[in-house]
Amino acid sequence: MTACNNSPNCVVFEFSEYNYEKAVNEPFNFRDSFVLLPVMTQSPSRLAPYHPKVQRRLEERLIDVVFFGLITARRRKILTEKSFAYLRSHPQKIHVVEKVRPNELQMMADAYMNSKICLVAHAFSDESGGEYHRLSEIAGFGCIPLMERFADTIGMERYEECGGVIFSGKEDLFETAIDIIAKIDQGVYGSRAKYLDWWNTGIDW
Repeated sequence: MTACNNSPNCVVFEFSEYNYEKAVNEPFNFRDSFVLLPVMTQSPSRLAPYHPKVQRRLEERLIDVVFFGLITARRRKILTEKSFAYLRSHPQKIHVVEKVRPNELQMMADAYMNSKICLVAHAFSDESGGEYHRLSEIAGFGCIPLMERFADTIGMERYEECGGVIFSGKEDLFETAIDIIAKIDQGVYGSRAKYLDWWNTGIDW
C-alpha cells in the first residue's frame, strides 16, 4: 500500500468506511490514494435466498428493532446507550443490536423477518454517500427501514418516496423508532405492500 500511495497512477476504491478510516488516518496516512466509493443497492442482495414467501404482519413480529454492523464509538452512543434506556422503560420488549459474520446469514435473515424496524446508523459520519447495500438486504423482509440521514439528499428523497425508507437525524434516530413501534402496536401503521413491490422489482443501475 505504501508503494501505491507514493505512485501518481494508483488509486484504491474502498467501499468500507471502517477500512477507509483506518487507511487515511494514523499510522498509515494514505489519504492521497484512497477514495471512498459507496456500494449501491444490490439486486438480488446476498439475503435474497432467505426472503420469506409470506410476510409476517408488523404487529405480529417479536423484535422491535434490529441492527447489524460493527459497533463503533459513534454507533454505540446512538444505538446501545439509547436502547438500554428504552428497555428499562419497556421491559416486555425485545430489542436486538448485533454484529454478524459472513457465514451467519440465516441468523441475520431470521432477525430481519421477525423485526418491526430494521435500523441503519452510520459507522463514523453522516457526511457520506450512504450505505445503500444495507437497504437492499433489509427491504425484502418487510420490516420498516429506518436510516440515519446522510449527504445524498436526492437519494434520500427517492428512497423515501419509492422505497418507504424513513430517515432521521442522529440525535432523533431511536426516538423515531419508538414512535413507529407505538403506531405499529396500536394497529395504525398502514400497508407497505407498494414499497415491497418496488424493492422486489429491483433497480437496474
